[in-house]
Amino acid sequence: MDEEFIERVNMEDGFVPFPQVEIIVEDLPLESKHKLISRLWREDGTRANTVDDLPSQQDKARFHELCESCRAGDLEQVDNMVSFGVDVNAIDEFDYTPLILASLCGHEEVVKYLLEHGAICDRDTFQGERCLYGALTDNIRSLLLKFDISKAVDAIQPFAAHIASLLSKIEPSTTDVIFSSSTKPPSTTSVGSAPAESRQFHMHRFILTARSTYFRENLAGRWRSKKLVKLSSSMDPRAFDIVVKYLYSVDIAIGSMELNDRTAQVARKLDLPDLISTLENLKAEESFRRKREHRQDDMRRAQADFERFVQNDVISARTEVPKDEFLARKESFCTVPVESTADILLSVEDDEGEMVVLYPTHRAMLIRSEYYMTMFTSSFAEGGYSVSDLEDQDGKKTLPIVALSASRQVADIVLRYLYTDRVDIPGAIALDVLYCADLLLVDKLKSLASVALTHSTDEDDETAISDPTVGKHATPLYANIYDILRAGWATRMDRLERFAAKYFADNLAHFIVQDDFADIVLESAQRIRSRDETDTIELIDDIRFYLAQKYGIIFEDDMDPVTGKVQEGPWRKITNYERQYNAELDLIDGLLERLDLDA
Repeated sequence: MDEEFIERVNMEDGFVPFPQVEIIVEDLPLESKHKLISRLWREDGTRANTVDDLPSQQDKARFHELCESCRAGDLEQVDNMVSFGVDVNAIDEFDYTPLILASLCGHEEVVKYLLEHGAICDRDTFQGERCLYGALTDNIRSLLLKFDISKAVDAIQPFAAHIASLLSKIEPSTTDVIFSSSTKPPSTTSVGSAPAESRQFHMHRFILTARSTYFRENLAGRWRSKKLVKLSSSMDPRAFDIVVKYLYSVDIAIGSMELNDRTAQVARKLDLPDLISTLENLKAEESFRRKREHRQDDMRRAQADFERFVQNDVISARTEVPKDEFLARKESFCTVPVESTADILLSVEDDEGEMVVLYPTHRAMLIRSEYYMTMFTSSFAEGGYSVSDLEDQDGKKTLPIVALSASRQVADIVLRYLYTDRVDIPGAIALDVLYCADLLLVDKLKSLASVALTHSTDEDDETAISDPTVGKHATPLYANIYDILRAGWATRMDRLERFAAKYFADNLAHFIVQDDFADIVLESAQRIRSRDETDTIELIDDIRFYLAQKYGIIFEDDMDPVTGKVQEGPWRKITNYERQYNAELDLIDGLLERLDLDA
């Protein structure tokens, strides 16, 4: 695994790096062991999450698997666990972080990957100094010292960036409430500040409902039917603007202490204690690293708010209508209670096909999918209305309906992802989620589904498929291996293609005699347009690569340039592993000869 693999993983998962900021790090001498122990005692109450702090047994199991992968230097499995959202800065029961384990065991590529995905090595902390102290090689120590934290990717950033973009997004129109300041604030004499003009804030009821108890209660009460809400004359619009940016996950900066204090007053009125803490942090002169950590904490709180919202106000608020009744209406609209913040209904059929399930959703979140963005900005009927067109009548409002070709379970997964950027995908439905994500053009969800599909199954998971003829060491799968490979081809997921090739290589003697395997090899050969007689076959090449890994064949000079086998002769004896490798290559060559293919 190399830098090209890491770059491909980042692009495939949709990560966006922070703007680069040059940080000069002096190569200071390491602290003594006694100072490290003393620092540990001082920091004991303020350390990062331990494994016991993780919310579920599944999270703990994944963190332990991440730690084991860091010990072993398995970069691909480390990538799988990070894709699942495992905390790369958590600490195990022995006070090790994944970064310390990778550093201690000398796996430089894993160290680099962890740093690029948010792992922190701060030499001003016990864990950071310990990581440097235990680095196995000078190259790893140099990498830890010189890595620029601003180049690290943040898994939450794409989600926060979308929420922030809704403040300025013009098309499609998704705002449904306006807050208007009625007066100008009093003039100030603070340097860099000036009286702010009266202004209007175009906002989203569902975001305010998700982020603030104060707004939830008032939007469901006295502001329920209002599209324009006038702010109190004592409300400083500049301070309210900062509150709005906080609610929309915009990175806030305040130019004067007076404005900071005014914003804190507004935050108290609106019952936003987390914003008050953020304002206190802005007052303190902190390093870039500490500011970044506070920013990540704010985004995680926002993510948690939306997780509660999508569960309570979207998934739990779904309704069921008999399919016959739904089709008899021949309508593309349906009514919902006026207090609902939804502006569109998503319909799916249940597993039995007897009921239609309607989810109250929001176009502002559905447009995270390029499919829905195109739909709502097009000239089609779904894009031909604005939120202001949804008139309230008799305590209800009429919403348009869009259909999704998916099961209820898959729809739940898709909506959780679109609203939170975080989701656990059961392996049993991962293949369905993959195809749905491909239809909706949501690349990161495709990647998460691929990880779930190829992840190790639990021993007691009854949904896993186990083929006893493969061998007792073969990993049970959540889907037929041929279906997994075809899904990789259909959805352009390299991860699935690599997984299938490795699975075939690990169990070649079992698969080589199957007609299904011969068919899949032919399919792979036909995927190359205008294939010449001696063109390569991608699947066969990948299997040969993993066979070489399986038997530890690393020196190309020992291989025959034509057959790829390890050469044997009077001048060189081959090992038993090399002999087994040659035998399995013979199996492949025999299959290709039967299929009249030359690769």
